[in-house]
Amino acid sequence: MCGAARASSEKVGSEPMPIFGIDISHHQGSFDVERAAREGIDFFIFKATEGNGFTDSRFAENVAKARKTGKPYAAYHYQRSGISAASQVAHVRKVVPTTVPVIPDVEANSGNVSLTRDIVKRLRAAGYSVPLLYMPRWYWQQIGSPSLSGLPPLWSSRYPDNVVGDIKDEYADVPAHYWNGYGGLRVAVLQFTSSARVAGRSPIDGNAYRGTLAQLRALFNGTGGGPSRPQQEDTMPLRLNMGTHAQSFQIPEGAEKLAINCPHGELKVKALFFVGNKYPDGKGEDGMPKFDFRGNPAPDGGKTIHRLRPWRVEIPKGATSGAVYYEYPKPDSRYEYYGSLDFIY
Repeated sequence: MCGAARASSEKVGSEPMPIFGIDISHHQGSFDVERAAREGIDFFIFKATEGNGFTDSRFAENVAKARKTGKPYAAYHYQRSGISAASQVAHVRKVVPTTVPVIPDVEANSGNVSLTRDIVKRLRAAGYSVPLLYMPRWYWQQIGSPSLSGLPPLWSSRYPDNVVGDIKDEYADVPAHYWNGYGGLRVAVLQFTSSARVAGRSPIDGNAYRGTLAQLRALFNGTGGGPSRPQQEDTMPLRLNMGTHAQSFQIPEGAEKLAINCPHGELKVKALFFVGNKYPDGKGEDGMPKFDFRGNPAPDGGKTIHRLRPWRVEIPKGATSGAVYYEYPKPDSRYEYYGSLDFIY
C-alpha cells in the first residue's frame, strides 16, 4: 500500500503514545507474526484479496499466526475499478472467513466512491465487520474530494520520511495534522511509515491507533472503538499561496492552536485576527470595528516565519473564525512553493 509524504515540524510527541500495528502481504514472504507481537506490535492487517480473482498467497498463513498471538487482526481487500461490487465481494467470501474483519483498500486504479459504498454494503450484508476504509488523502483528492459520509472511519496514510527505523522512533517524526480527517470522516488508524523495522525485517508498513487495545478490538468487531478525543471533520491544512494575500479560515471545534508554516524562504504575517460571536468588540481609533481579540496576535511590524519553523498561536476561547494577512515572496525559481495554516488539537 502506498502513501503521500509531506514534511512538517509540528510533531505528535506531546500526546500519549498510541498502540502500533503493521500491515503485510505476500511481498514480505513468510513473516514472523508471533515475534512481532512479542516485540510490542498490538494489531495486524493482512492483504487477502484483490478485484475478483487475486488471492494473497500468504493470507491464510498470516491469519493462523496472528490467531496464536491473541492480538486483533483484520484483512484488506484491494478494490479494483471496472469490476462489479457483487463479483468482488463474492471473491472475498471464498477467501476470508466472516469472523475476520474486512477493510476495503481504495487507491490507485480503485475507481470511485460509489463502488466502495456498494462493496461495504455487500460485505456487511454477508456478515463481515467493516471497521475501516483505507483511502489515502491523495487518492481522495484525485477523485474529486467526494463526501465519504456514512462510510467507516479512515485508515489513512501519510509518511514524514522514508528512513528505516524502529516503529516507535518513526512515529516520533509524525506531524499532528497527519491525523486530520477528510471527506467528513475521522482518521482512526494512521499508516505513518512504510519503512519500519519489525521482527528483524524492514521495510514494513507501520500503523498507529490512538486508543486502548480494548477500543481497537471493539472497532474491529464492529462494536465501537472510537478514540478518546472528539471526532474531527475535514481539517486539512489551508494552503497559503505565494505573494501578498489575505486568507480567511473557520476554526474547527476542539482546535486549541493554529500553526502557520513556511517550507522554504520566509513568510511574513502582517496581521492575524480572530472573530467570534462577540466580535467585533467596539471600535478602534479610526472608527472601524475592532476584530483584534486580546490585541493583534501579530506584533508591530509583523511576524516573520522562517523555513520549517512554524509560528504557533493559541486560539482565543470563543473564537470561531479568523483571517491572516501575509506576504510570501518566492524563495527561488526552482519550485512552486506554498505555506500552510494547520490546526492543532
